Amino acid sequence: MADLLVDGAAKHEILSFMDGHSGYNQIFIAKEDVHKTAFKCTGSIGTFDHVVMPFGLKNAEATYQRAMSAIFHDMIGRNLEVYIDHVVIKSESRLGHLDDLRSSFKRMWWHQLKMNPKTCAFVVSAGNFLGFLVHQRGIEIDKNKAKAIIDAPLPKKQEMCAKFIGPN
Repeated sequence: MADLLVDGAAKHEILSFMDGHSGYNQIFIAKEDVHKTAFKCTGSIGTFDHVVMPFGLKNAEATYQRAMSAIFHDMIGRNLEVYIDHVVIKSESRLGHLDDLRSSFKRMWWHQLKMNPKTCAFVVSAGNFLGFLVHQRGIEIDKNKAKAIIDAPLPKKQEMCAKFIGPN
């Protein structure tokens, strides 16, 4: 799935990248299910309930993706790609990009979806999306990630055997 989104974001002249701000905490839990999230803190009196989706729930990622897909259903594939809390707005031209940004922001405002301003990059020709450098010419691997793999020391035979067999 992620590879299709990266492919969909590539080969566009202008891009904008955004990440959700405390993404999971933007999804409210249905009132009839709030009691299922009860927890007790050591030293406190009583129990507490989550009213928003906490990080760490088994289906939190899928629930967040489903919400984002519902919010942007008619924009996905056309001028926007979204993977969980990562959003890229893509356009063929600078003028069209401003219209795409405007419609995306209106949708975010309507659904009270908040983005992290510290991780946003607007109206750029290239950027990082899901670990790949995406630009008009296509896709490249992030050089920092490739360098980390290339520069990693080779395992020593004795250390490797000890991991699998155990100490002598």
